[in-house]
Amino acid sequence: MNRTNLDFVHTCECWAAAKSGRCRPVSREQALDALRQGVAPCIQCRPDTELGLLD
Repeated sequence: MNRTNLDFVHTCECWAAAKSGRCRPVSREQALDALRQGVAPCIQCRPDTELGLLD
């Protein structure tokens, strides 16, 4: 996964992701890895909470 072009991590139901048209699906582990590496979670759909990754 190329993290240099990642803006946010979203859930699959996120309206903001669907609206952008620039998203692609990833596995649960890829999403968790991106969040752990500092990619910001979407503030609308909160994938960090959905995936159980809490500070």
